[in-house]
Amino acid sequence: MSLPQQTTVLIVGAGPCGMAAALSLNHQGIHDIVIVDALLAGENSSRAMVIQAATLEVRRHYFVECVHSTTSTVSTAFLSVGNKVETLGLHDGPSYLLSTDFSLLSPYTKFPFALGIPQTKTEAGMLEKLDQLGIKVWRPFKVVSLKPSQDEGRSFEVRFESGDIIKARFAAKLELRSRIPMATNSTIMETFPSWPSATWHLPPPPQFAIPNQGVSITVSDGNFTLFARFPAKASPDKTRPVYRIACSVPVADGTAPHAPSAEYLQSLLDRVGPPALSSDPGINPHPTRIDHVYWSSRYRTRSAIADGYFAPTPNGTGAVLLIGDAAHIHSPIGGQGMSLGIRDAISLGPVLKAHIVESGANNKLFEDWASSRRQRALSVIALTKETMRIITAPQKIWSPFVTLGFAVLRFFGKFNFVKRMVAYRLSGLAEI
Repeated sequence: MSLPQQTTVLIVGAGPCGMAAALSLNHQGIHDIVIVDALLAGENSSRAMVIQAATLEVRRHYFVECVHSTTSTVSTAFLSVGNKVETLGLHDGPSYLLSTDFSLLSPYTKFPFALGIPQTKTEAGMLEKLDQLGIKVWRPFKVVSLKPSQDEGRSFEVRFESGDIIKARFAAKLELRSRIPMATNSTIMETFPSWPSATWHLPPPPQFAIPNQGVSITVSDGNFTLFARFPAKASPDKTRPVYRIACSVPVADGTAPHAPSAEYLQSLLDRVGPPALSSDPGINPHPTRIDHVYWSSRYRTRSAIADGYFAPTPNGTGAVLLIGDAAHIHSPIGGQGMSLGIRDAISLGPVLKAHIVESGANNKLFEDWASSRRQRALSVIALTKETMRIITAPQKIWSPFVTLGFAVLRFFGKFNFVKRMVAYRLSGLAEI
């Protein structure tokens, strides 16, 4: 089926951010929308596992329609599918360092938790809402070029690999892989080693036996392991416990395999993971071993941010706008990326409507929006970099200083005001 020949808004990328943008625009009364993605449905690997409180909170009068739908299937009822994660624990090997308590945020939000839910379920819920609204996601359509349009009222002519052409007034870019040009650069702020991530089954360790107990991050000689139980209703195998792991690879190991095997993952756990996940009886009196991997991948992360979030047309009637991964990328530590991108997308709706109502007289609305969202992204990048500095400290700092620093963190981490402060930063409530 051929794409529509023209639209007011073209959204490039149909992940959670792209679909959130479409929902936001529709809520603002902008219905002339085309949303495209270069991949077929189901081909995008599921990496994100968290929706932060700020993302559930923002624009609750319409976004919560999606998370609290009473007429749709369980795939859209995010809150009933995901785990309400109340704690995130940081450990130095077997030793406790710090534990956040999201329930302490109850005075500030109706969602005092981090919602643990796989990206596939997030996308399925949003896609169902779009279907109810009659908004189609067009796949697979890959952008290959964009140039000014000669048609009055249409700013851009966007060409696809299929040969289709769409004329649009506004284009929202979410994909790093799309070829929509921007008159801006990206500032690379930091790079990190490769990480494998996997969804797998093993006998439940005693300390993780409670479904919603939380997420655990273990630091070991400058490496880390993140461990969380998969939400039961979203699990690939509902007959037994399934877990998600993300683990840094020691520099001496080189790059991780493209699809790490159970043996490779177990080797990492035995060397840099928490003792409770070791298969070595000399380390763990109750050895555990991965017996099935449902999904695995590797990725190299970096921190980078676009120098500008929008590029106007020469006549000022249209613009290319950046949100999500096209605007900012950073370490997935803390589960910030998807949540921040969704908030970018939701905030775009009222700004774009106001620009259209004012007949595109000037770009100040876009300039203010872009500056505000970029500042929030910089704050999130700073948070992830601070976290990575703590995790990688043993690789860079003299051991006695690390020991002293961890002792200070362990002492202050016992106080509720510290737990609340950390939870507030992670929740995104300061960056709505």
